[in-house]
Order: sequence, then structure tokens, then C-alpha cells
Amino acid sequence: MLLKLRLEAQKMSDISRRAFLTRAGALALGFSFPLFSGKAQDSQSSLKFKNSTDDDNRKSSLEYHNAYIEITPSNEVVFRIPDIELGQGIYTAAAMLLAEELEVELSAVKVRPALPSPEYILKGELTEITWGSGSTQKDWFPLQQAAATLRIMLIESAAQFWRINPDQCYTQKGQIYGPDNRQSPYSQFLVPADKLSIPKDIILKKKEAYSLIGKSQPRVDTPSKINGKAIFAADISLPAIKTGYMIACPVVGGKLVRIHDQQARQVQGVVDILSLEDMVCIIAEHFWAASKAAKLLKIEWDFGPNGMTSTDSIYKQLIQASDQKGIVGYSNSSVKIETALAATSHVYKMTYRQPMLAHAALEALSCTIEINDNHCEIWSCSQTPLRTQDRIAELLKRDKKDIIFHNVYVGGSFGRRLDDDYILQAVKFAQKISYPLKCVWSREEDFLQDHVRPPYLDQIEVGVGADGLLTTVKHNLVGPSIMARWDKSQLTKEGMDPDLFLGINTIPYEIPHYQLNYTRCDIDAIIPGWWQGNGATRNVFVIESIINKCAVKAKKDVIEYRKQLKVDARATAVMDLVAQHAQWDQPLSKDIGRGFALAHVFNSYIAMVVEAEVTAMSVVRLHRVIVAVDCGLAVNPDQIAAQIESSAIIGLGSALYNEVQLEQGKIVQRNFNQYRILHMNEAPQIEVHIIKSDEAPSGVGELGTIVAAPALAHALGSILNKQLYSLPLNKYLL
Repeated sequence: MLLKLRLEAQKMSDISRRAFLTRAGALALGFSFPLFSGKAQDSQSSLKFKNSTDDDNRKSSLEYHNAYIEITPSNEVVFRIPDIELGQGIYTAAAMLLAEELEVELSAVKVRPALPSPEYILKGELTEITWGSGSTQKDWFPLQQAAATLRIMLIESAAQFWRINPDQCYTQKGQIYGPDNRQSPYSQFLVPADKLSIPKDIILKKKEAYSLIGKSQPRVDTPSKINGKAIFAADISLPAIKTGYMIACPVVGGKLVRIHDQQARQVQGVVDILSLEDMVCIIAEHFWAASKAAKLLKIEWDFGPNGMTSTDSIYKQLIQASDQKGIVGYSNSSVKIETALAATSHVYKMTYRQPMLAHAALEALSCTIEINDNHCEIWSCSQTPLRTQDRIAELLKRDKKDIIFHNVYVGGSFGRRLDDDYILQAVKFAQKISYPLKCVWSREEDFLQDHVRPPYLDQIEVGVGADGLLTTVKHNLVGPSIMARWDKSQLTKEGMDPDLFLGINTIPYEIPHYQLNYTRCDIDAIIPGWWQGNGATRNVFVIESIINKCAVKAKKDVIEYRKQLKVDARATAVMDLVAQHAQWDQPLSKDIGRGFALAHVFNSYIAMVVEAEVTAMSVVRLHRVIVAVDCGLAVNPDQIAAQIESSAIIGLGSALYNEVQLEQGKIVQRNFNQYRILHMNEAPQIEVHIIKSDEAPSGVGELGTIVAAPALAHALGSILNKQLYSLPLNKYLL
């Protein structure tokens, strides 16, 4: 019966969320058609097109092993996308890329989440993954190529049917046109096209012929998110499903001692209370019964050795570790860094302290799961779905093909869903029962169980020449390695985590001698996780703050100072553009500070100017943020601007207010009343200016966050007349 419902779900895509919730799970597995058999379906009603990896015309090393496109009898184009839609708009960008080369209207393309498959692993990638502002970068060439190839095959099919030369045919809006007013939709030629060989020579559209790419388009998922049809993990409903309210030990490494659950079990609607060695799950008919029972549940924990850890003790551990000799994680210098420093005219020393940060996504963690004799089926979100599928199969000791994982819409991630601990926890409880289980984490539990961005100390020595220009940086970094926890095989042979020099290895300046030394210092009381912008957010704060300090010491304008460090042409262009729109040469009111930052990361360039004020009540008022970005060819300009605006808001709020603190091993901040974000009335006016470029599209989603902290620190430092070395910045105002 469930299989029938799942097959019917594809035909019921217009059902409302209300109908979905009341129709016994009609849409429960609407995303689960098996598309990865490695060949087109035999059905004559549709054509599945598989892009060849042996295509001689392929020029990109970033490619899907196979890209699947389906054209339906109604002439719709369905693309099963491996990228996770986290709010960044990749469904729209992918639809635009396909529609452009396939010559169909954007509304004709329906993007659906793909099931995990090794065929979607990019060359050079560890696994199928969505991260690092990389979706459009990696989709750009393979999706264009796949769409163009299919279009050529359809033209060939039509030409054979009409018995004419393919050169006499052309395509427009999903139709094939030939001489003598011949016209037919693509769907008329699917079966013949399936029997054609894949062409080797593919000529893509010239950029000047684009009708969609480069022109702002509305997001394809906006209507469903407004009218309630978009399906998130917590929306899934199956026959006999129960809700599992998750409670874990609040201290990392702690264990469950005993549960006093007599009162909790008496709450109407409570079905059962289950436990693992470090977790409890209250199972009820609905969330409210479970949450009521949670308030009556008394749990005794053994917090273990981490039960006395505090924020202060963590930083003491980092400081102690800084005395140890680290490894050279990155160096561009041909001489010893100490020799290079000794040859400079002056050396500045400084220490930067960067705090732990929460992901604090709008949607708290959730996962729906059903386990039976035939399969284990999950609805949630994992940025590494294939890895998650493998781990579930190992946990359940089942064949991987029996693990069906559905990535549904998710309300933000910021790196949290690169880890799948919450999904594995749900599986452990679900295997104890005989009915489907929807596991939910309260907002407070989501904060408590977060894999926080770890804390770091950056000890810096910089040398400048007689002209005040920066020539040498000795950068000692102390802190945990996320990759060492996640997958040790990805460390360098010296033990360096590649994420820790992200943003340093692409500095847009000519700094002759830069050496990053890394001392690994694991913090047992936290689980370190990637955060917005990955390592670049942390590194760019340090690098840009150093350069701003050196410019001030040299009594030079910070933008002109950077130009004297021989930035490349693209970096110069974004600096000039942001300076123009910020009216950089015009003085501001004495009460307003102006800050600047530049970054080259994810193959993009971004420059930001922040104008801020500190009021008489020591409150920061953000006035304007001006951004110039060169992200290659702008696929969807409005969406790029929206991504820069939102990431800037995240970056500014985090730089100003955010820090995760520990007391007695527990995270103190457990909701947004304790973990401060910018309010709507605090948001500055933001201007985003996009450089016109013929370069391939590059990363966008996290750029605003990466430069926000150094730009704001520079602005506030100019008001306070001091260098600001630690985050969050509001500490300097207390």
C-alpha cells in the first residue's frame, strides 16, 4: 500500500500541505522514484537522458558522472538534482541552466531532489556533497552540456522523422521547428531520441544569445514555500506515525544514569519513553503531548570529565597549547619565516581570539524514519547524503540498496547538516519500534546539541618594509581540526586540515612571505563543526584586520594600501566599484566610522564597506553596507544580491553579538533570547553591485559573512581609536 501511495505521490504534486497532512501520507515518498539504474527507462512515455562521462567535448574536471534529465509526455522537463536546497536558490539556478540550453521556458523545468548516488560524486570530491558555495560552480558546465546534448538529439530525432537535414531544424520554447511550418513538441520525439547515439561535438550557446542566464528570474520554489506545498522533514505524515521528542545529555561524553518517568508516562498521548546510553526519546501521538511529558521527565546524567569545562578553561587550554611546536600548514616563502621577519623594518605582534559559534538555523533538526523488513526509509536533510546512507546501512547491518534517503527542503544549515548525528540517533530509536517515527529536536535541544564552530587563537607577527608595506606574516593558529574528526584521510601527510588555510591560500595580495603554523588542540567538551564560510570566515577576519592595521600605521588609505600590495585586476575592480558607490573619498560625520574588507575565496572576489555608529548609550547602529562582487558570470543577479545581503546580515550579527559559552560543560545559549541576532530594525541599508564578467560562475552564498567581521571591526575601531582583536565586538562596548 505504501508503494502505491509513493507512486501516486508524483501525480499529486499540486496537493496542499493541509491535504497532505490529512491524506494519510499521500506525498510521503513522492520524491523516491529510482532514477539511478544507469540506463533510460524502457517506458515509451518518457525519456531519461544520461550524460556520458566519455564525451570528448567535456572540458571541466568538475563533472557529474551522469546528469539525468527527464522529459514527460506533457513536455515538462524534470531534473533530479543532487544539490541540497538549503535556501541558497540552487533549484532556480539549475533550472535556468537547463532551460537555457534545452530551449524551454523556465516554468517548464521541474527540479526535484535526487536520491543519493555515487554517479553524482564530482571528480576530486570525497563524496556527494553540498557545501562551500559550490553548487552553481559545479553545475554550470555539466548541466549546460547535458541539456545541449539532449537538445541536439531531439533535433536529430525530429529530422529523421521528417526526413530532412538537422540543419533545417531549430528549437524554441520546447518545440522543434522545421521547414513548411512543421512544428512539434519535444515529447513527440522521445522514443526515437532514446535510440540515437550521444553526439560527441557539443556547441554551447554563446553568452550574447542567453535569454535567461544573466537576467534576474523569480525563484522556482517561492510559490510552494508561500502556499505551504513545500515539504520539509517535519511535514511528513505516514500511517500510524508517532512523534519522537529528542533529549540528549547536555554535556559531550556524558551518559544516562536513570530516568524517572512515572509522571511523564501518564500524559495523555504518550506512547513510550525509550533511551540510549546518552539520549532519551519521548514517543507520543503528537509533539505537544511529547513536549508536555518532557517537562515532567526527570533524568539523571553522569556528565563525566567534561562536566567542569567552561569557556575560560577552553581558552586556557588553547593558550597552553600555543607553547607547543606546530606544523607548517601553509607557506609561500622560500626562506625561513624568522629570517624574513628579521629583514623587515618593523614587526608588529598581535593575538586574535575567535569564539565558538552556533549554527542557529531557522528550522531546528528533524527526521522522519520508517524501518520494516524490506527497507529503511528516511526523510531529512544531509549535505552528504551518500555518506549518511552508508553510515545508516552500517548501523543497521543492511545492504545499502535497502536504505532510501530523501533530502527534502530545509530551513537553513550553515554547515550543521554536514554532520548526520541526528539522523543516526533517529535510526537507533526507530529500530526499537514497529511504526514510523518523526523525531524532532526543540529549539533548546538544537542549540544544546549543536556542533559548534570551534574557538581559535591566532598569534600573529607581521613585518613591514621601510615604506610601511606588509612583506611578511608569521601566523600561528591554535585550535581543533574539524576534518580530523570527520575524516582523517583528508588531512595532509603532515596532519594539516585543508579548511584551516582556506582564504589564506587565495590571498589577492602579493605578500612575499606568509607562513601558517598550526597547533592542533582538540577540545573534548565540544564537537567541532563547519560554520558559514568554512575556514575562510575565520582567516579573512585575521588577514584583513592585519592589513587595515598596517595601513593605519603607515598612515595610508586602506584601499590604496591594498593596491600597493599588487592586487590583481579583478580585486582592483571590486575595490574601485565599492569605493565609487560608497563615496569613499567623501568624509563622513565624525560620529560614523567606515570599515573596509576584501576577500578572494570560492573563486569569487568581494569588497565590503560598512558604515556604523556607536551611540552615547554604547549601542552600535549600522547605517550602510556597500558591496561589490565579482562572482564570474552572474546566473541570476537578483538571487546573488539576496545571498550577499542575507550572508552580510548573518556575518554582521555574529561579529557583533555571537558567542557560544560553556558552563559546567553545557552550552549556555539555548534560544534566540540568549543568542543574539540582528533585528529587522537594526538591519542596515545594503547595496550590492555585481561586476559584469565572462568568467565561469563562482561561489556566492557565504561571501557576505566572510568579509563582514573585518569590515565592521575596522569601522568600530576607527570610532574607538583602537584595534579590535577579538570577537564578538560588542565586548569592546560593555
